[in-house]
Amino acid sequence: MNNLWNMIWIELRKTTRSRIPQLTTLGSLFLPAGIGFLLFIARNPEISRKLGLISAKADLMRVTATDWPSYLTLSAQMIAMAGFFFFCLIISWIFGREFTDGTIIDILAVPVPRASILLAKFIVSALWCSIISCVIFILILLLGALFTLPQGTEDTIWQGAFVMLITVCLTILIIFPFALLASIGRGYLLPMGTAIITLIFANIAAIAGWGEYFPWAIPGMYSQALVTTGAPLEPASYWVVILTGLVGMAGTYLWWKNADQSK
Repeated sequence: MNNLWNMIWIELRKTTRSRIPQLTTLGSLFLPAGIGFLLFIARNPEISRKLGLISAKADLMRVTATDWPSYLTLSAQMIAMAGFFFFCLIISWIFGREFTDGTIIDILAVPVPRASILLAKFIVSALWCSIISCVIFILILLLGALFTLPQGTEDTIWQGAFVMLITVCLTILIIFPFALLASIGRGYLLPMGTAIITLIFANIAAIAGWGEYFPWAIPGMYSQALVTTGAPLEPASYWVVILTGLVGMAGTYLWWKNADQSK
């Protein structure tokens, strides 16, 4: 246990001394800003007409939230998509930097079990993603209050917070396999390229009706299901996400344990 806490402390030190946390946090602010822009356009349709946001954009305007329940749901869905990309960037950096900085050999020479090293990295990744999600959610609440959206009851806010929490947890679990990709690719290119392809396939799976069983489509399907059907997904969907996270962690451990790290 002491080894684990020491490795968590080391990972936190490396993270706080880097500019990546500030950059990812700053980049994630574009998410609530984008939601706020869509909300502004929805509340001011005459401006959208002046800007030429018609015809092809009409469907987008209709789904834009104009009350607290739909606004919070839209925010959760965007977390599931855009947040997924930021989370992949975070975990890719935490695992991939050891190879790009050439510190992998030094880390593996430390008399600490590799399981503790990797578990610390996963914990810091999840913590980092959670902090960014909290910042985004606070800004989303402030924007909703600024636009004085209707139906902003206490129960609605708590329900929205619960949906956001589950969505974030599901999204964090499905990024764990990208730690393995960062290790195999010895850097950031492979996991980030795969993340883009994965988002495409997630959309295809959702359209084809397979989204509830495709791990990377499930967070978005979860928040959408609560609105369209008023009920969460089938239990199998949650097990798919959990197994995806566990497979990602186990695969990363086996690779770090058995792969040739001489390069």
